[in-house]
Amino acid sequence: MKLFALLQEGRQYSLVWPVKPELNPVFLENKIIQLTSLGFRYLPALAVLTAFFQLTLLGSGFTGQILAMMLFILSLPFQGWYWLGVRSSSRLPPALANWCRQLRQQMHEQGVETSMVNEPKNYSDLAHTLAVAYKQLDKTFMRPWL
Repeated sequence: MKLFALLQEGRQYSLVWPVKPELNPVFLENKIIQLTSLGFRYLPALAVLTAFFQLTLLGSGFTGQILAMMLFILSLPFQGWYWLGVRSSSRLPPALANWCRQLRQQMHEQGVETSMVNEPKNYSDLAHTLAVAYKQLDKTFMRPWL
Protein backbone atom coordinates (compact mmCIF):
# COMPACT_ATOMS: atom_id res chain seq x y z
CA MET A 1 0.00 0.00 0.00
CA LYS A 2 2.84 2.39 0.78
CA LEU A 3 4.14 2.09 -2.78
CA PHE A 4 0.83 3.19 -4.29
CA ALA A 5 0.59 6.10 -1.85
CA LEU A 6 4.13 7.13 -2.78
CA LEU A 7 3.32 6.96 -6.51
CA GLN A 8 0.19 9.04 -5.96
CA GLU A 9 2.18 11.58 -3.95
CA GLY A 10 4.74 11.79 -6.76
CA ARG A 11 1.99 12.34 -9.30
CA GLN A 12 0.47 15.13 -7.20
CA TYR A 13 3.91 16.68 -6.74
CA SER A 14 4.48 16.65 -10.50
CA LEU A 15 1.18 18.45 -11.02
CA VAL A 16 2.00 21.16 -8.45
CA TRP A 17 5.65 21.78 -9.34
CA PRO A 18 6.06 24.73 -11.76
CA VAL A 19 8.05 23.49 -14.76
CA LYS A 20 9.92 26.67 -15.63
CA PRO A 21 13.23 26.84 -17.55
CA GLU A 22 14.89 29.09 -14.96
CA LEU A 23 14.52 26.33 -12.35
CA ASN A 24 16.43 23.78 -14.46
CA PRO A 25 19.93 24.53 -13.12
CA VAL A 26 18.79 24.36 -9.51
CA PHE A 27 16.24 21.51 -9.33
CA LEU A 28 16.04 18.08 -10.97
CA GLU A 29 12.25 18.08 -10.78
CA ASN A 30 11.79 19.76 -14.16
CA LYS A 31 13.74 17.07 -15.97
CA ILE A 32 12.11 14.19 -14.10
CA ILE A 33 8.60 15.56 -14.66
CA GLN A 34 9.20 16.12 -18.38
CA LEU A 35 10.76 12.67 -18.86
CA THR A 36 7.96 11.01 -16.91
CA SER A 37 5.27 12.67 -18.99
CA LEU A 38 7.08 11.74 -22.20
CA GLY A 39 7.43 8.21 -20.90
CA PHE A 40 3.72 7.87 -20.26
CA ARG A 41 3.04 9.16 -23.74
CA TYR A 42 5.50 7.13 -25.82
CA LEU A 43 6.85 4.15 -23.87
CA PRO A 44 3.74 1.92 -24.13
CA ALA A 45 3.91 2.09 -27.91
CA LEU A 46 7.67 1.51 -27.81
CA ALA A 47 7.22 -1.53 -25.55
CA VAL A 48 4.63 -3.10 -27.86
CA LEU A 49 6.63 -2.32 -30.99
CA THR A 50 9.84 -3.71 -29.52
CA ALA A 51 8.05 -6.83 -28.29
CA PHE A 52 6.51 -7.36 -31.72
CA PHE A 53 9.88 -7.13 -33.48
CA GLN A 54 11.60 -9.38 -30.97
CA LEU A 55 8.82 -11.93 -31.17
CA THR A 56 9.01 -12.02 -34.96
CA LEU A 57 12.83 -12.16 -35.04
CA LEU A 58 13.50 -14.44 -32.06
CA GLY A 59 10.36 -16.52 -31.95
CA SER A 60 8.12 -17.61 -29.12
CA GLY A 61 10.97 -19.28 -27.24
CA PHE A 62 11.97 -15.90 -25.80
CA THR A 63 8.51 -14.91 -24.54
CA GLY A 64 9.65 -14.65 -20.91
CA GLN A 65 12.49 -12.30 -21.72
CA ILE A 66 10.28 -10.25 -24.03
CA LEU A 67 7.63 -9.85 -21.33
CA ALA A 68 10.27 -8.90 -18.76
CA MET A 69 11.64 -6.27 -21.10
CA MET A 70 8.16 -4.91 -21.78
CA LEU A 71 7.45 -4.65 -18.05
CA PHE A 72 10.74 -2.84 -17.50
CA ILE A 73 9.99 -0.32 -20.26
CA LEU A 74 6.47 0.22 -18.94
CA SER A 75 7.77 0.72 -15.38
CA LEU A 76 10.09 3.61 -16.24
CA PRO A 77 7.48 6.39 -15.87
CA PHE A 78 6.38 4.89 -12.55
CA GLN A 79 9.98 5.07 -11.39
CA GLY A 80 9.82 8.81 -12.11
CA TRP A 81 6.69 9.15 -9.99
CA TYR A 82 8.38 7.10 -7.25
CA TRP A 83 11.40 9.44 -7.25
CA LEU A 84 9.11 12.47 -7.17
CA GLY A 85 7.12 10.97 -4.29
CA VAL A 86 10.25 10.38 -2.25
CA ARG A 87 11.54 13.85 -3.11
CA SER A 88 8.29 15.61 -2.18
CA SER A 89 8.33 14.24 1.34
CA SER A 90 12.05 14.70 1.99
CA ARG A 91 13.15 17.56 4.20
CA LEU A 92 14.44 20.78 2.71
CA PRO A 93 18.10 21.59 3.33
CA PRO A 94 18.50 24.62 5.61
CA ALA A 95 19.57 26.88 2.74
CA LEU A 96 16.49 26.00 0.67
CA ALA A 97 14.18 26.35 3.67
CA ASN A 98 15.62 29.82 4.29
CA TRP A 99 15.19 30.69 0.60
CA CYS A 100 11.56 29.52 0.72
CA ARG A 101 10.96 31.66 3.82
CA GLN A 102 12.43 34.70 2.08
CA LEU A 103 10.33 34.04 -1.00
CA ARG A 104 7.19 33.84 1.12
CA GLN A 105 8.19 37.08 2.85
CA GLN A 106 8.63 38.78 -0.52
CA MET A 107 5.22 37.50 -1.60
CA HIS A 108 3.67 38.81 1.62
CA GLU A 109 5.31 42.23 1.11
CA GLN A 110 3.83 42.46 -2.37
CA GLY A 111 0.37 41.63 -1.07
CA VAL A 112 0.07 38.11 -2.39
CA GLU A 113 -2.34 35.99 -0.38
CA THR A 114 -0.69 32.77 0.71
CA SER A 115 -2.43 30.02 2.58
CA MET A 116 0.94 28.71 3.73
CA VAL A 117 1.45 29.96 7.26
CA ASN A 118 3.55 27.10 8.57
CA GLU A 119 7.29 26.75 8.27
CA PRO A 120 8.45 25.12 4.98
CA LYS A 121 9.49 21.58 5.88
CA ASN A 122 9.72 19.57 2.67
CA TYR A 123 9.94 19.92 -1.09
CA SER A 124 6.16 19.76 -1.38
CA ASP A 125 5.91 23.01 0.61
CA LEU A 126 8.51 24.54 -1.70
CA ALA A 127 6.53 23.41 -4.76
CA HIS A 128 3.35 25.01 -3.46
CA THR A 129 5.21 28.25 -2.68
CA LEU A 130 6.79 28.37 -6.13
CA ALA A 131 3.48 27.59 -7.84
CA VAL A 132 1.73 30.47 -6.04
CA ALA A 133 4.67 32.78 -6.72
CA TYR A 134 4.66 32.04 -10.45
CA LYS A 135 0.90 32.58 -10.65
CA GLN A 136 0.73 35.76 -8.58
CA LEU A 137 4.04 37.60 -9.08
CA ASP A 138 5.57 39.05 -12.23
CA LYS A 139 8.07 37.05 -14.22
CA THR A 140 11.12 38.86 -12.84
CA PHE A 141 10.66 37.82 -9.22
CA MET A 142 13.05 34.85 -9.59
CA ARG A 143 15.98 36.85 -10.99
CA PRO A 144 17.47 37.88 -7.65
CA TRP A 145 17.12 34.37 -6.24
CA LEU A 146 18.84 32.38 -8.96
